[in-house]
Amino acid sequence: MATHASGSRRPSPLTGRPVSRRTLLSASARLGLGTAALGTLGTALSACSGDGDGPLSFWQWYAPQEGGTYAVEAQSGWFTTLVEDWNALGGRQVELTYIPVSEYIEGTQLQSAFAAGEGPDIFVISPGDFLRYHNGDVLYDLTDALGERGTADFHASALATRTVGDRLFGLPMEAEPVTMFYDVRAFEDAGLSEGDIPRTWDDLLSVADRLTTDDRYGLLFETAPNVYQNFTWYPFLWQAGGAVVDESGLLPRFDSPETVRALALWQDAIESGVAPRTTQGGGGGDLVANLAGGYAAMAPMVTAGGSFLETGAPDFEYGMFPLPVPDADTDPVTVLGGWSFCVNSQGRDPAAAAEFCAWALAGEESTERMASWAFDAKKSLPVRTSVMRHAQENGLFGGDELMSYAAFEAAGFDPDDPTDGTTPLGRGEPRFTPAVVQAVTDAIQAVQLSGVEPEIAAETAHEQIAVELENYSGAPLGS
Repeated sequence: MATHASGSRRPSPLTGRPVSRRTLLSASARLGLGTAALGTLGTALSACSGDGDGPLSFWQWYAPQEGGTYAVEAQSGWFTTLVEDWNALGGRQVELTYIPVSEYIEGTQLQSAFAAGEGPDIFVISPGDFLRYHNGDVLYDLTDALGERGTADFHASALATRTVGDRLFGLPMEAEPVTMFYDVRAFEDAGLSEGDIPRTWDDLLSVADRLTTDDRYGLLFETAPNVYQNFTWYPFLWQAGGAVVDESGLLPRFDSPETVRALALWQDAIESGVAPRTTQGGGGGDLVANLAGGYAAMAPMVTAGGSFLETGAPDFEYGMFPLPVPDADTDPVTVLGGWSFCVNSQGRDPAAAAEFCAWALAGEESTERMASWAFDAKKSLPVRTSVMRHAQENGLFGGDELMSYAAFEAAGFDPDDPTDGTTPLGRGEPRFTPAVVQAVTDAIQAVQLSGVEPEIAAETAHEQIAVELENYSGAPLGS
């Protein structure tokens, strides 16, 4: 099933309902310190220990901000209200510290602060950064802070890469499935209809060829060497049946025929001329520059990227369809991104900081708050069964085609059965060490831009991962 909409909010041909959309701060590269820095984080943080006075610092890139797009205002307002409501309860106060995306996600300010012993009390990270902080002994165990409610209300896919053993070290706030966006007008100009939506990888390349013109590429994959590139490539690896490491997380599995097939797809797209070697604007996740700007006709992105187009390109008509699969009988799968609240284990009052996180994201009183984040502020899927149930009972999915698509078509979660507790088409973003991430990045880069045979790239990365894991002693990796 495909769905499409425009900034003018014309009714969808699928349901007759207009699509409500809001701007998304797009997923982008998350650069960090190398493996060698992991061992220094714990000792460097010793200067941060102790109760101390004053409010607990909460670093993130959402608030406080004023002006800008609706999304900036909505997301800033959500965080500001969250902290104001908490502080009104009279416990240990929390103070928001805004760090620009360019420094927090695309830069190294957070990692550098921890290495210098000046890390915040509360902060947000993705699963891609989990091992850097957990192995550096700076993540506080949040399990007990959840009390009797525990983690049962959270989807398993959201917890998988935030837990070690049966202990939770990051409290997830959302899930963002990757899907394929397309330019509706480009399809129409090429004589393509909804019946031509690609279902398989061969279909994808064939349709991309028909969409390619002298001025536009038919398809775009991220070509910059960053974590976002890996993030959007993982579902293609999984669909092919491949993995970075085995189920134990201790042995590499990268030199498989399945890995080779996934690498070959991204290489074929560029070498056949239907995909570019470079991207526009802020990279592959910048749908305004790459899709609405006419540079490419199809591109993968998290589903909430539809909101990103509303402010940046309000007149652009786009569509979405699930990621194509290798073969018609292949089970679909996508990757679920998303951020989590974490607590500095060496901060001034980790127990109080953990209590705040549990209240903010996991308590019964937070149900409406988390629904507001999902449907109004960010356009990302809830990760709790109770929030899904609340959204269904209050008609939130029925009134928002983008979110309905994200839940059912992209992630495989049936809003009509919120007690399911899983997302069968979605797997949480994996967690790897910086060295493993780099090996995967190097393999993708080698086949995309250097013409290296996929078999050779896969074998080289496999050997690099094996070296990294040979003496590895941190938390298990997750693929």
